[in-house]
Amino acid sequence: MTTPLNTASLADLARWVRVQEGDQEDRLELASAWQRLPPGAPDRLIAKLGAGMAAVIIGLLLLQALLTWSGVVLAVALFALLLVGFLAWHLRGWFWRTVVDVDESRVLLGYSGWGAPASVSLPLDDIQHLAYRMDDGHLTLLALEHRSGSLAIPFSGQRELDKLYCNLLKHLLQKRRPGIGFGKGEGLA
Repeated sequence: MTTPLNTASLADLARWVRVQEGDQEDRLELASAWQRLPPGAPDRLIAKLGAGMAAVIIGLLLLQALLTWSGVVLAVALFALLLVGFLAWHLRGWFWRTVVDVDESRVLLGYSGWGAPASVSLPLDDIQHLAYRMDDGHLTLLALEHRSGSLAIPFSGQRELDKLYCNLLKHLLQKRRPGIGFGKGEGLA
């Protein structure tokens, strides 16, 4: 999926990043790649057209199989349905929102969406540093350095959005534990 090269407006940034601050828990959400696409983006249009055409073709194949009682047509329709299911499972990451929950004792990093992997929990006391790496003004690495190593944090790849996301994450972490450092992570792979 391609990301737009033009700069994001303040309204776009407000739609793409959600912050909920509370006394007991804070939450930072980064919109999915699908949500960050502009309404008229070619990738969005191609995906919608592809899904629509696949649904029509599979529907017509199933209808043909029911009307003619043809086992071959039914097998082709079921294979096409299986292929569409495989593609949907493979591309499900486009629709995941990145979620970071911070409370008094831990940081919970995960995704929200269909088929998302399990969340990762890290004790707040183990976190030493929020590290980042920039290349040509773009964020190339965002990670939490902790006692046992480092934990990479997903980001969008869009300059303004990543700056905002990184600074909000820094604020939420340092709000709960002011001793967490912030700076360039040179030694991280």
